[in-house]
Amino acid sequence: MKMIVAIVQPQQLPDIKEALQAAGFDDMTCTNILGTVANQHEEYKYRGASQEITLFQKLRIEIGVNDEQVQDAVDALSAGAIKSGGAGIAFITELFECIELRTGARGTAIL
Repeated sequence: MKMIVAIVQPQQLPDIKEALQAAGFDDMTCTNILGTVANQHEEYKYRGASQEITLFQKLRIEIGVNDEQVQDAVDALSAGAIKSGGAGIAFITELFECIELRTGARGTAIL
């Protein structure tokens, strides 16, 4: 089992969600986060004081998948990101165990 964590722009969510659902991945978790972008910052004035922004709005998408589904999920994430004209990054990590809290079921069957 694997955990795929993708960091993307918030405006990419509708296209990514549509691509994931079309590929059969209906379950995901999304979190609003802040992150840096290499060599990028913005300056603005607020009440006469200059402020610099170095943290930008981003979205973290998490999907748990079985080993044989990893490439399909990554392809769907990539297709959704490309469709919305943005970029992003995905991390794939090992998922040691998965437990359904309501029933106590364990393993790949729950994903």
